[in-house]
This record gives sequence, structure tokens and C-alpha cells, in this order.
Amino acid sequence: MQTPTVTASQKALQQPLGQLSSTACARIMDFTGGRSMQQRLQMLGIRRGTEFCLVQGPSKRGAVVQVGGARIALGWGVIQQILVTELPR
Repeated sequence: MQTPTVTASQKALQQPLGQLSSTACARIMDFTGGRSMQQRLQMLGIRRGTEFCLVQGPSKRGAVVQVGGARIALGWGVIQQILVTELPR
């Protein structure tokens, strides 16, 4: 599976998942965390190019995201290391 290419304009719009507004939908663009964190997220279905919606949060305790049909709780440290681009509603 190929990783999606990121243009310069898309890079400028990237922000940490923790900075999204509540109930926003977004696309995962990149990770700043380590290899083991990325592997754990990939096992949960959270990969580059994946679209998801925030169910709850983000708050200082973390966020709950819906990826596909699954809801996944992520801690504050993890959501700060996931770079996303917000999707238009």
C-alpha cells in the first residue's frame, strides 16, 4: 500500500488532532510520534489518508474518534502527535 503524497499547500493546512473543533471530520496526514506508536495506531485502523470524525473532545484528557465503524479513545499525548487536515462540512 502506497502512502499518499502531500503537497505544500496541504502541509500548510496541517494541525494536531488536539486543535480540531468538537465534532469535526478530518483526514490524517502524518504522525510525529515514534515507530511503536504509529504501529499501534495502524493496528487500530488509524493510518495516513484515513478519514475520521471526532465523537467527543478534544479535551485535556484526550478524544474519542470514529474510524469506519469503530470508536477509539486516544489520550492527550497521542492526539498531539497526529497531524490532520480538517474536511469541509
